[in-house]
Amino acid sequence: MKVLEIFHELKFSGAEIMYADASSFLREKGCDLTAMATASNFGEYTSHFKHVGYNVIHKPYPARCNFFGRLRYWLSFIRYIKNEAFDVIHIHSHSMMWEMAFAAHLAGKRSIYTFHSVFPSHSYSYPYHRFQRWSAKRIFGCKFQSISDSVHDHELTFYNNRTIKIYNWYGNNRFYPADNEEKAEVRKELAISPEALVLISVGGCSSNKRHSDIIKALPRIIEDNPSVVYLHLGMGEMEEEEKLLAAKLQVTNNIQFCKNKSDVRKYLIASDFYIMSSEHEGMPITTIEAMASGIPAILYNVPGLRDFNQHGEHSLLIPEDYEILAYSVIYLRLHPDVSIRLSNNAREYVNNTYNLQTNVSEIFNLYSSKKV
Repeated sequence: MKVLEIFHELKFSGAEIMYADASSFLREKGCDLTAMATASNFGEYTSHFKHVGYNVIHKPYPARCNFFGRLRYWLSFIRYIKNEAFDVIHIHSHSMMWEMAFAAHLAGKRSIYTFHSVFPSHSYSYPYHRFQRWSAKRIFGCKFQSISDSVHDHELTFYNNRTIKIYNWYGNNRFYPADNEEKAEVRKELAISPEALVLISVGGCSSNKRHSDIIKALPRIIEDNPSVVYLHLGMGEMEEEEKLLAAKLQVTNNIQFCKNKSDVRKYLIASDFYIMSSEHEGMPITTIEAMASGIPAILYNVPGLRDFNQHGEHSLLIPEDYEILAYSVIYLRLHPDVSIRLSNNAREYVNNTYNLQTNVSEIFNLYSSKKV
């Protein structure tokens, strides 16, 4: 079975990491895998896709004003998926969902679109977004998959769009807890004091991630723990603004802006607490990886993040407030019994719920099914 996975840019992001982790399993099932980027930048994760066995192609989508360029693009793309005899076109780029489903339909190919997050609409764009979903599914035969309870329920409630719910997964061979000796060795390697209180966030620098809340919480945390270190993994449009905020609050020396890292587990196991302060999420793979690594998580109570506590207490779920965030860090620091309970609960939960073999098997079954 030939499968084309379509992304915006091949970057260090949840969907790309998951499908790279799934590569060997899908290939064992007989899938010939190709990853395609449609952004102007190919992406820093390209080499990793190649390393795990994907064919990788770059087909940048012309700018909106280039009407004839876009027309040529679609004619070329339809010829390409016909000539390469793909069986399934799996779309991960939200902005390309309708067009790719239309092209797959014209080429006589099966298509799947995955909703990776909660995508709210403005009142003026809601009818258009609802029509996109209806026509892609009912006219083009595109199957819709959602990755979490929040995403599934959002689509059903706001768009009357029923999706196939298949949870995310993580590389359980890459993320697991460290013993005290390994943690000490990693801290030494990263030049972090054994006594330091280490916080970590993993994700792109965007307004949705709200890393600024973590930075704003630092002055209060530092009052109680002067040796606090915040490991900030990720890059993006808000990075410089976050650095300016850190300088303004005089906490720059307490933050390590680490950019993107391929060895994320090393930074996780050096940390005491994982924090995610997003406005909304789908089902963040980095949170699953942190929990699998035995790191207690402090999460804002928002769609996608509250899912982790839907079936038990697996994180410290708090209101969207940086002052409450600061006090939550201090609380867990003073109550190690709570931290241990949360991390043990979370690890068991993610091992059972976000199991790679189980959930990728469901994706493969979705690829194999010819029913809409």
